[in-house]
Amino acid sequence: MKKFEGILVECVDDIKAGRSSIEDCLDRYPSVREQLEPLLRIALEIREPPDVKPSPSFKVKARVWLMDQIHGRQAVTKWPWSRYDSQVMPIPLRRRFSMASVILVIILTLSALGGGTVYAAQDSLPGDTIYTVKLATEQVRMMLPGDDVAKAERALGFVERRMGEIETLAERGRLQDMSLGVQGYNDALNTTLAGIERASNRGLATGNITARVAEATARHLSVLDKVYDMVPDEAKTAVAHARNVSQTGYFHALAALARNNTVQAVEINLATMEGRLNRVRARVQNAEAVQIALQQFEAMAKFNEQISQIAQGIGLNITEVEELVAVATSKHLEVLADVWAKLPEQAQPAIERVMANLMIRHQNRVEALKQKGAKAPPSLVIPETVRERIEERIREREQNVEGETTPPGSGVTAGAGHQSSHGIT
Repeated sequence: MKKFEGILVECVDDIKAGRSSIEDCLDRYPSVREQLEPLLRIALEIREPPDVKPSPSFKVKARVWLMDQIHGRQAVTKWPWSRYDSQVMPIPLRRRFSMASVILVIILTLSALGGGTVYAAQDSLPGDTIYTVKLATEQVRMMLPGDDVAKAERALGFVERRMGEIETLAERGRLQDMSLGVQGYNDALNTTLAGIERASNRGLATGNITARVAEATARHLSVLDKVYDMVPDEAKTAVAHARNVSQTGYFHALAALARNNTVQAVEINLATMEGRLNRVRARVQNAEAVQIALQQFEAMAKFNEQISQIAQGIGLNITEVEELVAVATSKHLEVLADVWAKLPEQAQPAIERVMANLMIRHQNRVEALKQKGAKAPPSLVIPETVRERIEERIREREQNVEGETTPPGSGVTAGAGHQSSHGIT
């Protein structure tokens, strides 16, 4: 079987000579199609460079850099094998290095062509003719050496790129390309999460990258809020989809982080919930914006329960987590009560239901903390009018979910909601 480098060179020669098309070559070598296609497209973009002679100082710097790369790669490729039986022989360095060399040559050649297609493509947007070149260079970077954590970090960089592209498309009014931008964001985020999952399955430390993904996707929700407000109705569906993708990725990252650092996962979630409340306050006269932000807030509040379940499942003490959530919930309820007073009457039931659910979870959590002898947060201070409406919603909820129980460890059933007004002054 031909080596990959030989296949790449043969295909480039055949295509340039007119003997084959890109698709012909990909059909000829289906087993390496995924690796071959991006490199083919990039290689075919290379044009004959001008006759430029490097300066002596450049030659010295290039040699030093190249030797650093070679020695660095030798060090990296040796260490994993120490964990395995001596009968398992590593791939020879020359064979491992050859593929990286091909990729390196392509990238260096492209970089040398300042002002060329690949350079120009870095500022391209979904829908631009040369945007595929930008994506191809990213695929090449994903093929460079590194463990799954390193690859997930690279992919996260591309997630950030895709979000910036979505924002730019909105600012330039290129609504017809918004769906392409959202799809690219979805693909990059899925690649990142898949890399984290592979790294976790292989026992690699993923706490840092999962925290970064959770923080990034939380930030993206705020960016997408701005984009959603900016675009006309015909583009809102695509932006809403991006928002759902971002929120789903956020929860996946938080769940992974909770297995490494439960407290950090809760702290990130509480901060993001605060961001959703800020959105509610900022758009209090916009019923749609308030409803969406409340739905996100409610989903994140429920996810605090899931984080506790994950922690309990791996035998962690969740008292600190529950204390953090209890204190934060007290503040959240006060903010929601303030917002309730500013909402039009027809919009108040939605926030009342959110507050009722939050109150029941809060009271259950406080009771559980008391049973453990932990310090409970101070009593809530909520205006009488709001308190009465919340109690009414709680009674409605109890009638609809009679017999439902709260997450393991709380020690209180949903019926304990009758106590939820206790401690409210």
